[in-house]
Amino acid sequence: MPVDYRDAGRGRSPLIICGLVAFVLQVALGSQISFFGGCLNFMAAFACAAALQGDSGAAAITGFVAGLAYDLSATVPVGLMALVLAIGSYVVAGLSAGLGGGFSGRSFQFLAIALVIEMLVYSIALVLVGVEGDILIALGSHGLMTALISLVPGAVFLVLLGNAGGSGRGFSARGRGTRYKGIR
Repeated sequence: MPVDYRDAGRGRSPLIICGLVAFVLQVALGSQISFFGGCLNFMAAFACAAALQGDSGAAAITGFVAGLAYDLSATVPVGLMALVLAIGSYVVAGLSAGLGGGFSGRSFQFLAIALVIEMLVYSIALVLVGVEGDILIALGSHGLMTALISLVPGAVFLVLLGNAGGSGRGFSARGRGTRYKGIR
């Protein structure tokens, strides 16, 4: 079984570039843009969009790194968002394995559901840790509004990651001149 070294790093570069863009936007604009108590969370939107690409292992790592980057750039307990995004990204990647990535109605539904659940779990965790005092304000204004306003950058990341990683998953002969894919 020959090993192909030509495509070793090409599949991860759009993910890394989008992750760096999300981190810069989170640090520069994340806490500045707020509606009804919810702040824009670029890192959660990026982690959910990356999880919808289907690879569970990479999604868990991406979710953990994105959550840790959020924790280090905000005044919240370190590791809490990393835990929520790592577990959430792993579950989302497992549930959306047949989706295939890219932007579609179904992938946007998965993105919206994942963001709402992750932000509500994070809000409950903030109440349990003692950072938030009132559970209704934490769930309503912080959790739900953060998830709703984070859908916009999440959809943008979903489009960017889906367009970049679309090749290579087709049923093709890869230039051998045959119609059938060979077993290796």
